[in-house]
Amino acid sequence: MTAISGPDAGPVAVTGASGFIGSHVVKNLVEAGYHVRACVRDASRTDKMSYLHDINAKGPGGIELHSIDLLDSKNGAYDDVFTGCAAVFHVAADLGTDPKYGPPTPQMTYDALLEATAGVLDSCKKAGTVQRVVYTSSSAAIMGPGAPDRPIDYIYTEDDWAGGTYESLQDRYTSTNRKGDVFKNWNIERSSYAKGKLDAEKYAYKFGEESGIDVVSVCPCHVLGPLMGAPHNSVWQQRIGQFLEGGDGGFKGNGQDWNIIDVRDIAQAQRLLATSEVAKNGSRYMMVATDESGEPTTRELIDILSGMYPDIDVARDYHPEQSNTRLRARCTKAMEELGLKPHAVLETLRDTAESLLELGVITPAKKGG
Repeated sequence: MTAISGPDAGPVAVTGASGFIGSHVVKNLVEAGYHVRACVRDASRTDKMSYLHDINAKGPGGIELHSIDLLDSKNGAYDDVFTGCAAVFHVAADLGTDPKYGPPTPQMTYDALLEATAGVLDSCKKAGTVQRVVYTSSSAAIMGPGAPDRPIDYIYTEDDWAGGTYESLQDRYTSTNRKGDVFKNWNIERSSYAKGKLDAEKYAYKFGEESGIDVVSVCPCHVLGPLMGAPHNSVWQQRIGQFLEGGDGGFKGNGQDWNIIDVRDIAQAQRLLATSEVAKNGSRYMMVATDESGEPTTRELIDILSGMYPDIDVARDYHPEQSNTRLRARCTKAMEELGLKPHAVLETLRDTAESLLELGVITPAKKGG
């Protein structure tokens, strides 16, 4: 076991510290008294640093900012920052959500997951002080295509790898269209994010076995919760905003089945993982719904938001039909082993919506307006 004792073990580092998940990880750590070396792409970005400065000012822990490009990690970019750190929280990933940097290619997405993670882990080893790495993976490394041996409402667990066993992924992702054409989809071009997260996890656990540094992971699904700043208006929280503006959330047809986790719960789980004596190298924890209330269909999600905001014409002319399926996965393991106490999904949705409104990043579709 290489769990750390807590803030007294020494400073910790967080990559991707200005992102939606990363900033909440930093906040949770600082509030618990940790000194955090917050690694961001560009510490001169005032729009992304303002909330980190606020966290630092409130304490009781503290933040030290470092500008580091994740894609430069293979060149030892994190070597100096990690030196002296007891733990590293590797949250950073290039998802192409910041318009300043443009959309990444599938290869860039994959490299920012696997190669960059390898570089981060290399720097952890060079530091000589890092005891545990907490890696932010994704439910994309767990969920995936079904098969005849799997019911439509299969409940995913931490034992799953992108929908199947690790050995069967090529078969799982092989499809045939009506013309009889066979497509191999488990590759960088077609599955760069899921493949990158899965390959990075596998690489990290092997690294842990060889280095003696525990690597443990969290695997979030649809992450919602309060935004700290306008740059956080992306991915799933952006879709909530689009519903409140009277739009379709970027969906076609009946949308999707949701599985919601609060960003604050992910942050809490990561801190608990750093000190857990139960977790060990290779332990992974799904950051997903606590029960069926966190597994709404798009129709149900719109209805919930409409009930919360009766004066807003939520989704306006978009009327998806009710699905007869659920995206089933539960964070039972994190609750039982880490003592995680998750937020209720209604609180998560309200806090997401309220932060979007307070930040002024959306214009709600007022009824009669």
